[in-house]
Amino acid sequence: MRPIGGDEPVLGVLAATRSELNAFVGEAEAGLSVPEIAGARHYRFGEVEVIGVVTGQGTQLCSVAVARALENRRFAALLMVGVAGGTQPGQAPGDLLVASGAGPLFSDPTLAAPDLVTSIANGLEAAETSVRIGPLAAVERLAQSEEKRRLGESGFIGVDMETQTMLAAARQAGIPAASVRVVLDPLERDIPRSVAALAAAQGGRLWPDIVGLARWPVEVREIVQFMRDMGTALGALRAAAEPVVRAVGDEG
Repeated sequence: MRPIGGDEPVLGVLAATRSELNAFVGEAEAGLSVPEIAGARHYRFGEVEVIGVVTGQGTQLCSVAVARALENRRFAALLMVGVAGGTQPGQAPGDLLVASGAGPLFSDPTLAAPDLVTSIANGLEAAETSVRIGPLAAVERLAQSEEKRRLGESGFIGVDMETQTMLAAARQAGIPAASVRVVLDPLERDIPRSVAALAAAQGGRLWPDIVGLARWPVEVREIVQFMRDMGTALGALRAAAEPVVRAVGDEG
């Protein structure tokens, strides 16, 4: 992937939240321009030019953000990054997942670009980072332990809300795409209901999810654990950024 010049294509890095995007681009040079489309910003990883886009959480917000990004920029490839729920026994916060595809239960997954998946996995392994490759389950809201267990038994290595939407849009646009996720909540732990309520509100569903906010005072221990897990997950995402982007650039 060549440095950008004029209308040359760049790598699009998408994340559901600003904290996830900031973690990934934290190893990049400072933003090279003012915010662009949908709060996007321009970064450089060595010779690879990157446009970072915050999509918002959930299928609907992600679909709108990706469509807008594709209308305003030419991308050589798209990469979804961020956290995911763990669905397999033994997974821990910070474990890296590279999606071979994503889709709902009992449906064929939307596939990621196979060459891109292989290059990313090889790049991470060359950096002495263990990684698991496989399909991600696509869900409409945060999955709790029982649902994660069922999804894991069906072969999914993790669960998120945005990867399939991004992969489908990229396929329609003829752009190679992949997704790199890190485990936030392992199989045996639930996202605290108060935190899930805030996430639901961000996605636009204010009722009945907002009722979960009333549990905030009694979930202090769970929230502290969640914050520790989030710190571990975002740290792993930050460490993975340079080898991932280099691998994508070499592939392009």
